[in-house]
Amino acid sequence: MVILVTYLPFYRIHEVNEYFINNIKIIEPNHAIVFIDNIFEERQKKLIYKVLPKDIEYVFGNWGSRIMTWLFSLKHLYDICNGDVIFVDSDNVVSEDFMKYHNLLCSYDIGYGILDYEAWSYEAKHLLIRSIPINNNQGIPIFKYRVYDRRYYFRGGPIFFWGPKQVVYLRRLPDRELIDKVYKGFINIVPWIRNLVSDETLLGLLAWLSGIEYIPWTIASHHFHHGSGQSANKCLIAMAHAQFAKGLWHEFKKKEFLLYYLKYKTIMLKNCL
Repeated sequence: MVILVTYLPFYRIHEVNEYFINNIKIIEPNHAIVFIDNIFEERQKKLIYKVLPKDIEYVFGNWGSRIMTWLFSLKHLYDICNGDVIFVDSDNVVSEDFMKYHNLLCSYDIGYGILDYEAWSYEAKHLLIRSIPINNNQGIPIFKYRVYDRRYYFRGGPIFFWGPKQVVYLRRLPDRELIDKVYKGFINIVPWIRNLVSDETLLGLLAWLSGIEYIPWTIASHHFHHGSGQSANKCLIAMAHAQFAKGLWHEFKKKEFLLYYLKYKTIMLKNCL
């Protein structure tokens, strides 16, 4: 049973009609779910049911960040399935031949990621530098991305990273106990800077903790940038990562998280001073 999921804040609910409906038509899932953040009043829910399709399941919360939404959605999905879930970013539409790529990649261990054609047209060097080509007889560019790279303790860039995630397929969900421990580490970040840690970081971390070294990826979606993003202060980004790393260290006691903390604590001090 394939479940199709997207997630978005309340102020972007129009993207369900603009993009997610198209993904449903192309993928034809058994079930579709939309997780909507920043919901704190019944009037918001009533409005959603007036303007959005009624044959989709809507799950509401006031989680306050992308990662909190991801963590809640993974917990929610445990009550429905143990995997076979396709997450699509709310401002993305998969390519018409997406299922061809899905059938090619869905047998890989934990799952795969998808890059959009628009990012690929700019060569995506930041992804390729950490990726290895996978040979296949389909003539399709397929790569595998290293989710944990110790070189990034001493250079700019993320230590834990999923790679492309315009679409994320999870063949199996991470262990629930693992999700709970990562959640406890994440809430160590003060709420107003939690959104400064990317969901690619969370997914890469969960993959690494699940024993996964590489995530396969290819190009099979179109990205319609929503335009509501804002640049963030480097000091605050480093602070968020340092607090996350500290929380992870308390939960897992792994030396990798201590080094993760030291990297971003150093960056934070450098940029703040």
